[in-house]
Amino acid sequence: MEIPNNFCSLLIRGTDLTNEELEHIKNIYNRLGRTNIYNFVKNKKIIPFAANTFVNYDMDKDFWHALLDDYRKRNSSIIVFLNKVYTTLKQEDVCKMFVSENFGALLESNCDIALFASGDVDNYADPSEKGKIYRAFEKIGCSRKERFSGNHQIAAEFFPSKTENLPKELYISVDFYPLARLKLPCFVNADDFIDWNKTIRYADTNIILPPADALMYICMLHISLHSFSRAPDIRLYIDLLNMEKLTVNYDKLIEWAKRDETCTRLAVAADLANALMKTDYPKAITDLSMRRDKVKKFVYDEAINDLLYEPKGFEIFRIEILCDDLGVLHGIKKILFPDLEWMYEVYGSKGFLAHIRHSLKVIK
Repeated sequence: MEIPNNFCSLLIRGTDLTNEELEHIKNIYNRLGRTNIYNFVKNKKIIPFAANTFVNYDMDKDFWHALLDDYRKRNSSIIVFLNKVYTTLKQEDVCKMFVSENFGALLESNCDIALFASGDVDNYADPSEKGKIYRAFEKIGCSRKERFSGNHQIAAEFFPSKTENLPKELYISVDFYPLARLKLPCFVNADDFIDWNKTIRYADTNIILPPADALMYICMLHISLHSFSRAPDIRLYIDLLNMEKLTVNYDKLIEWAKRDETCTRLAVAADLANALMKTDYPKAITDLSMRRDKVKKFVYDEAINDLLYEPKGFEIFRIEILCDDLGVLHGIKKILFPDLEWMYEVYGSKGFLAHIRHSLKVIK
């Protein structure tokens, strides 16, 4: 039996399923059996979400409950290590860094800590504090790998010592430019929407989280950077499932989106979250752009309520163009002829040959 495409979104939601949705899950489970279901959710990297759903609805409960507990212990060890990281960052007088995106959304919404399956924890930090951040990670024995877009460093990854009680695949990602794109410049300035005086300390730790409004903006735009349906595809929308639980000033998000020309990105992300995760993001956000449906038809199949295949190459280029609030021609110009200072940082030149290299890169 082939597993329906929208099965993952039902398992991720986990609660408040309709009787029809629950019967759908039970039929698939009974026909495929535990082993095939386990292999499927392992491949999709949604084991704890599936386990949570099966436990909630008393399906093979003992087996899945044990797995859920394993993830809860795993992620509790990550919190202990993150507290160590942020305590050391505080000692180094780092003031502009926080846990972002998936783990940040989970912590800030106080959801079950078991519901995190990624191998990395995303953080945002101001590049002016890079030296102090490097010293902090060196103090606690982490090795480092830097990530670049051409000649321009956009992030660093830190790998804990093997002596730490952590999942072997775990690493800490520190992004120096929020929402930076590998082939295109970052389209927002962090200081325009992050109030560093209103960051949040998680529980009784030194772990720092961003203000809810800023985190919501980051999560919605982050989904758009993955063309709404590129890997990790459906898992991107877990952030918006979690973030919906928080009190967010949507007027502020709309103000930022209009200023940054990101209205289409927010509208598509919120509208897809409502469809896939049954969230209830307001029409003020989902109707923010008349271009929303033009983008959706390239990433979403309404008939089966699921994301389409993963776009590649020119398809990604086309989606980026359609996301431009000022129209297709403006989108083409902005992508093929980006900011000259960014061109120089990435390619070492602002000239014709650099633009040719760039154009070939973005449509590849």
